[in-house]
Amino acid sequence: MKLYQGFTLIESLLVLFVITLFVSLPFVMVQGAKENLEVVHFLDHFEKNILLTQQAAITSNKRTKMIQRDTTREYYFYTDTIEKLDMPEDLRASRIKTLYFNSGTGNNSSLQELHFYWDKNKQKITYRFLFARGHYEKKITTIR
Repeated sequence: MKLYQGFTLIESLLVLFVITLFVSLPFVMVQGAKENLEVVHFLDHFEKNILLTQQAAITSNKRTKMIQRDTTREYYFYTDTIEKLDMPEDLRASRIKTLYFNSGTGNNSSLQELHFYWDKNKQKITYRFLFARGHYEKKITTIR
């Protein structure tokens, strides 16, 4: 009697399942990291655009401004050009009025606070614009 050597159907399916798991796991991990990077990238560009808008007011001797559109998902920075910044889906934001930077000094007379809520990481990121300095304070707090 001749014995056949090989794998059974169940063994083959089990090996195929394990290989599929190892191949698909990095894709799931990369998606979560991508969403986090989008938020960090947005906040970094937001801060740089605020600084650029203030510096443009100082150097060009023209009043510049930052506008949050009605949807609260779009931010426009008006200098010599218009820079548009779209907020990622993972963030929510509070509504603010137009923020002006005075010509020559870059100061603003607004004491506004802008809050971003990052529910996935349970964080609230607050930008508080300081009186007559053009700068802001950034504060990150944990939401429970």
